[in-house]
Order: sequence, then C-alpha cells, then structure tokens
Amino acid sequence: MTKFLILILTTLIFKLSYSESYVKAGDSLVWDSENNSYNANGDVEFKNDKFIAFADEMIAQYTEIDNKEIFTIVELFKNVKIKFKDEIFKGNYAIYTRDDNIIKLIGDVSIQSPSRLLTGNELIADIDNNKRILNSANDESLVEVLLDNNANN
Repeated sequence: MTKFLILILTTLIFKLSYSESYVKAGDSLVWDSENNSYNANGDVEFKNDKFIAFADEMIAQYTEIDNKEIFTIVELFKNVKIKFKDEIFKGNYAIYTRDDNIIKLIGDVSIQSPSRLLTGNELIADIDNNKRILNSANDESLVEVLLDNNANN
C-alpha cells in the first residue's frame, strides 16, 4: 500500500511540475482525471503565474492544453490567504476564475498593502485591470487603517 501511495504521489508531483501552476497539500491531494479536478486538504498551497494562495481546503478545476494542466476555477475554503504582488488578501472563502482573472473573497475579508489595511465582507480583485472592490455588510463595517504615518495615499 505504501509503495502504491508513493507511486501516486510521485506521478502527481511529476505531472504538476510540468504544468503552468501547482497544488500542494499537507493532508490529502486527490486527483480526479475524469472530471479534471483536484481536491486538497490541510495546508493547501496553490500557485500560478499571477499569485500564490494558501487555505485549509481547495477544489480546483483544470483543462489540458498542449499536455499541460491549466487551472480554470480554483475555490479555497477556510483561512484563505492570497499573496498578489505587494498585497495580501484574506478571507473565509475565495474563488478564482482564469477566464476573467478575478479573485472573489467572502467573509471577514482584509486587504493588506505596505501602507494600509482594509477590512470588509467581500472583495472582488480584478487582476488584469488592477482594480479592487471592497464591500461591507453595512455602512459601519468597512474599516481602513493606515499602517504608515508617511503614506502618500
């Protein structure tokens, strides 16, 4: 049984190393080749050419192009943390769609940049157009904190 698991893990690592993106998991990583998806649990890490994301759980859909896996939809659950350039997005749930390069986070959302910390209930991050929309549950729940007294913004 151990040899079988090692063979599967080696195959997955080899397969992932030749793709545009990768997925890692501390507890379990299940590859469903019929449905072109991965389910990952425990210290999950997802990386593509745009950002790197961490969470407790993940479901990722992919398509194969030129024998490479291209992740098209990535859902992250619990303790979500996404690093994009000099920003860190956090939330309870996130979904990334490759077609429009948008990351949507929901629940206890925060955006941290070198000079600011913003919190709210929902974040829509348009990666291609470098736009962020932060929504709050109500007028009182949106918070902005300047982290640097010399910030230009």
